[in-house]
Amino acid sequence: MRAARFLAVVLALAALLAAGVWFLRMPLAGWAVRTGMASAGLEAPEARVTALTFDTLRLENVAAGPQGARGVSFDVVEADFDWRRLWKERAVDAVRAGPGTARLTIDDEGRVSVPGVNAGGGGEGGALPFDRLTLSDVAVIVDAPEGAARGRVTADYDVGEGGDASIELSSQMLRWKDVVFENLDGAADLVLASDGAASIDAQLTGDIVTDAAAAKDIAISLAGEGRSWRDIAGGARSAFAGEGRIEFAAPDIELRAENLQALASAAQMQTIFGENLQRAALAGTVDIAYDADGVTVRLAGEETPLALTSPEGASLSFAPQGSAPFFAAGGGRQSSSFQFALKSAGANATGAVDMERQDGVWRVAAPLHIAAFSSDAISLGESRILLGASGNGPEIVADIDLETALRKATIGRLMLADAPFRGAFHIAADLNAQRATISSKSDCFTIDKSRSVIAQQEIFINLTGVTLCNAEGPLVTYRWNDESVFDVSGELAAQQGSFAMGETKARGRPPVTRFDAVYRPARKETTIAGGLANGDMILNEALGMAGVIGDFRFDLDADDMRAEASLDRLRLSQHLGAGQTLVMIAPVLASGEAVLEENEAAFSYVLTTPEGYRLGRGTGVHHMKDASGETLLTLEKLTFSPGGLQPNKISPALKGIVTDADGAMDGTVRFAWGGTELQSGADLAFNEISFAGPTQAVTRTNGVSGSVQLTDLFPVTTGGFQTITVDSVDMDALQLGQGAITFSLPGDESITISNAEFPWFGGTLGVYEAKAGFAGEATIPLRARGVDLEKIFDYVDIEGLSGEGVLTGELPVIFEGGKARIENGYFKSEGPGAIRYVGKAAEAASAAGEDAQVAFDILRDLRFNALEVSVNGALDGRLEFQMKFEGTGDVTVRKQDVRVPVVYRINLDAALLELLHQANLSRDIQLQIQRGLANDD
Repeated sequence: MRAARFLAVVLALAALLAAGVWFLRMPLAGWAVRTGMASAGLEAPEARVTALTFDTLRLENVAAGPQGARGVSFDVVEADFDWRRLWKERAVDAVRAGPGTARLTIDDEGRVSVPGVNAGGGGEGGALPFDRLTLSDVAVIVDAPEGAARGRVTADYDVGEGGDASIELSSQMLRWKDVVFENLDGAADLVLASDGAASIDAQLTGDIVTDAAAAKDIAISLAGEGRSWRDIAGGARSAFAGEGRIEFAAPDIELRAENLQALASAAQMQTIFGENLQRAALAGTVDIAYDADGVTVRLAGEETPLALTSPEGASLSFAPQGSAPFFAAGGGRQSSSFQFALKSAGANATGAVDMERQDGVWRVAAPLHIAAFSSDAISLGESRILLGASGNGPEIVADIDLETALRKATIGRLMLADAPFRGAFHIAADLNAQRATISSKSDCFTIDKSRSVIAQQEIFINLTGVTLCNAEGPLVTYRWNDESVFDVSGELAAQQGSFAMGETKARGRPPVTRFDAVYRPARKETTIAGGLANGDMILNEALGMAGVIGDFRFDLDADDMRAEASLDRLRLSQHLGAGQTLVMIAPVLASGEAVLEENEAAFSYVLTTPEGYRLGRGTGVHHMKDASGETLLTLEKLTFSPGGLQPNKISPALKGIVTDADGAMDGTVRFAWGGTELQSGADLAFNEISFAGPTQAVTRTNGVSGSVQLTDLFPVTTGGFQTITVDSVDMDALQLGQGAITFSLPGDESITISNAEFPWFGGTLGVYEAKAGFAGEATIPLRARGVDLEKIFDYVDIEGLSGEGVLTGELPVIFEGGKARIENGYFKSEGPGAIRYVGKAAEAASAAGEDAQVAFDILRDLRFNALEVSVNGALDGRLEFQMKFEGTGDVTVRKQDVRVPVVYRINLDAALLELLHQANLSRDIQLQIQRGLANDD
C-alpha cells in the first residue's frame, strides 16, 4: 500500500512537471521522480523516464537501496492516467510493473526490513491510488544472517472486475532468530471476485528446527473466504469479514533434551507425559473467523482434534469447552477456553482452562484432575488441583488448592515417596527478576505420611502426621537467572517417625525442625541448615534421646554427603526393652558437636545431670552402616555431698543401696557397641567417699579410697582383683575400723573377696576367699583373730568390769532383703584368761541371798581355761549370746577365800547397742545369775 501511494505521488509529480515543461519533459521528469523517491524515504533512488505523454508514463531501471543489495528493483514500470484525475484525486488508472525484484532482510533480532526503504516514510490509510495493478515476474529475495529464501510474485487486479495474485517461496535453509527453516516450500493464491468476495488458498511444507525440537515434513494449509474486499481497496479495513480453516500436521517431531527451559524440550515433555518421549507428532484443524469485532479461533471438532501424540501411544488432546471459542480477540480483550486430556503409559489427567487478557492484565482458571501420573522425577496418585492465576506485565500471582497422593518425587539424590497431602498455596512471580515464591495460604499444611530415601547412603526416613509451615518468609523461592535455584524455608513437625542409615535406626517423635534449604538442580547440590527443638526418639532400642535444642547443617551432592550439628541440650536415657526393669544409668543432659561424613559420625560432648551437676566430657565415633562405635567419657572430679550430687543420680540401681554420700571420684568410662553387643569399662579413682550403706545392712561406710578398673559395666566386672581402703564401717552392732579390701567382680552378679581385713580389739576381723551373690541371700564369713578381751572390756566401759585373754572366732553374716544377721557365730579363747567384776551389782548381791553372793564372788576373779561364746541374731536388732566359762574362782568360806573349780554359763538376749551404750550388761548378768540359782543351775 505504501509503495502504491509512493508510486502515485511520483506519477503525479511527473505529470505536472510534464505539463509545464514539455520541451524539457524527459530530464525534468526523471529528476522529479528521483526527488520524490528520496523524499519518500528511499535510499539511493534510481529511475529513468523513457516515455511521457499526457496519459502515459514509462520508467525503466527503477531501483532503491544499497548498491549490490537493492531493496526494490524493476526493469519497467508503466502507468496510464488522466491528468485531471491525477491532479485532483492523486490516483492513476493502471500500473504495470515487472520484471523486477523485491528484497527483504532479516536481522539477528528477527526484525524484517526492505534495504534502503525507510519504514517511517509514506502515508497511512486511504483508498488504493490506482484502479488496476499488474505485477509480472517479480522475484522475492529474503536474506537472513544464515541462509536465504527465493520466491516469485504475480498479480492482476482491477477495481471493477477483481483479480488474482499468487506467490511462491522456497528455501534450503533460513534462520529466523533461534528458529531454522529447512527445505521450505510455500505457495499462496488469492482470488478477488467482482461481487466483493475474496478467497485464499495457501500451503507450506518444510522442516523447522530449534534447540528443543526438530519437526520434519511439516504441512500447513489454509483455505479461507472473505467479504467486501472492495472495502479494503477503499480504505475501510474494519468492514472486512471472513473465515477460514487451517489444517496442520507435523508427523515427525524429534524432541531434544539440551534446553531444559524450552517449552517443547524432551525434558519438559517428559514432565508432562510422565515418560521419556523422543519423538512425537502434532496435528489438528482450526476454524478462524474475522470481522469488525475481532477474530475467533475454534477447534474444528472431534473428527480432526488438536493433539500431540507419540509413537508409543501417548497423547495430549484439546477439545472445545462448551460453546466458548478456543481463542478470541477483539475490543482490546483476548480469551481462550478449552478442555484437555492427557494419556500415556505414565499419566492420565483431564482438565479445563479458561484464560483472558484485557488492559494488559491476564487471568487463568483451571480445575485439573489427575487420575495417575508417573515419570522419572515425580509420580502422583489421585490428585485434584484448582488453579487461579493472573498477571500484569512481568508480575504473576496464582492461588492453588491442591489435594494429591504423592507417590514419588526425586530431588537430586533425595527421593520422597508415599506422601499424600493437601493444602492451599499462593504463588508470586516476577519474570523480570526471574524469581517466584510459594507460600502456604493457611500458614501450615498437613502431610498424612511420607517416606524419604537417599539410596547411596542407605538412608530411610518415615514420618506420619506431618505439618509443614511457612517460616518468616515464603515456603519456596525459585530463581532462574544464572542458574535454577530453589530456596525452601519452613518448620517441619511430625507426630511419629523413624530413621535408618544402614544398621543405625531411631524411632519415636522427631524434633521440630526449623530449616532453610537450597537446591541447585544443575549441580545436584542440596544444602539444609536450621534448628532442632524437642522430640523424643529411641536409638537402636537402647538409648533414649529427647528434648533436643540445637542447630544443624546438611550438605548433599552427586557424590558426597556431610552433616554437622551443634547441640545446646539433649536428654539421654537408658531405654528399657521388653522384660527389662532395672535402670542402670540415670538420664543425663548432653551438649556438644557432631560431624557426619559419608558413613562415619564423630562427636564430642559434655554431660550434666538434670539438676545441673557436671559429670564430665567425652569424645566418640559411630559407624552408621553397621551401627558400631565407641566413646570415652572423662569424669571431672565428681564431688558428692548430702543435698547435692549423689551416686543414685548417676545410677538409679544404687538407690536404697548407697545414699547420703560425700567425697570425690575421678576416672574414665568407656563404651563400645556393635550390632546387639555393648562393651563397657571404666577406670575409677575414689577419694575419701563416705556413704550410708551399702544397703540397709550397713549404717555407714566411711573414707573409701583407691582405684578400681572395671572391664564391663553390664554386669559390673573388674579386671581381676582390686584393692581399696576404708576408714571405717558402721554395721550397728558391728563396728569395723580402718582396713583394706581386695575383691573382684566376675560379672556373674556376685562379688569375690580375696582379703578384707580390719583391726578389731587388738586383733583382726576379716573376710578371706569368700564369694557372695548380689541377688537373694548372701553369706559373708567374718573371721576374728587375736582379739584382746581386755580391749573389749575397755570399749564396753562398764564400771568394775575387766579381764584379759585372747579370742578367736567366726561370725557368718547373712545379708538378705537389705538386712544383715549373724547365724551360728562363735568366739573361743586361745589359752587361759580372766574376767573380773567388782561393780555395784556385786555389792548389791549380798542382799539377794547367799547363792547370789557366791556367784558374784566368783566373778571378782574368774580365771578361765576355756571360754566359748555363741552369737545369733540381727545386727540391727536383738542378739542372743550363750557364754560358757570353765576355770577357777575364789569364794569366801568362813571369811577365807577358797579357790574352787567353776563352770559358768550366761545366756543373753538383748539389743547389743542398748547393752553397751546404756551400761546394762552387769544388771542383765545379775538377773541371769539370780534366775540360774532359782533354777538350781
